[in-house]
Amino acid sequence: MSKSRPKTGDKRRVNLPLKIDRLPIEVREAIKYLKNIGKTWQEIEELSSLPFNKKWSTAGGGFVNWDDLPTSVLELFPEMRLPHSNLHRWFDLRVEQITAEVMARSAQAREIATSFAKSIVKGADNAVVNAARDQLMSILAEDATPKARAAAAKALIALAEVMQGARANDIKERRVGVDERRIKVLEERERLARERVDQATKSAVKKGTGQFSIEDINMLRERTFGLPPLAVENA
Repeated sequence: MSKSRPKTGDKRRVNLPLKIDRLPIEVREAIKYLKNIGKTWQEIEELSSLPFNKKWSTAGGGFVNWDDLPTSVLELFPEMRLPHSNLHRWFDLRVEQITAEVMARSAQAREIATSFAKSIVKGADNAVVNAARDQLMSILAEDATPKARAAAAKALIALAEVMQGARANDIKERRVGVDERRIKVLEERERLARERVDQATKSAVKKGTGQFSIEDINMLRERTFGLPPLAVENA
C-alpha cells in the first residue's frame, strides 16, 4: 500500500532539501511576497513561467531568471516554471510551520519570563540562576516581538536584583565574620594588657618605692584603664 502524500501542516520525517531551496534567495523572497499580497499558488506558478523582468514587482513579468540558473537547478524544473504543488509544500514547510514553531516558542518564552519575573528565587543555587539568565538571554536574542522582549527583560531585571541581593548578603555575612574575628583579637589584646598592668602594679606595690601608694595605683587603674581596685597581698 502506497503512502499518502503529506498534507499541509504535516512535518517531514526526514529534513531533506526541497527543490525550491535550490533557487536563489531572491526567488524565495519573491514567492513569499507574492503569497503575502494574496496571489494564489496557480497565479504564482504562472508568473514564474513569464520572461524575467527585474522590475517584476511593479511592472509585471516573471520573477525567476531562468537564464542565470545553473544546469543542475534547471534540471529540477524542466518546464521552466514552479509547480503550484511544489510552491505550496515549500511555503508550508519553510514559512508557515517555522512561523508557527517560532510563535509557540515565543509564547512559551513569555510564560517562562513572566514566571521568573513573578517568582521569588532568593537562596537559589547560582547554577540555577545562571541557567535562567542564559535562557532569558536566548529569548531576547531569538524573539523579536516587543511583548516577549519586554517580559524577558523584566525577568532579567528581577534576576539581576536577586543576584545583587544575594551578593550583598554574602558580603554582609563576610563582614560579620570579619568583625567577630576582630572583636576576638581586641578582647585578647585587652586581656593581655590587663595582665601586664596587673603585673606592673603588683610589682610596684611589692617594691614599696614610696612614690605611689596602693590608693594611687588603684586610682590610676580605675581612671586610666577602667580596671577594678588591686587586692594587696599580705607580705
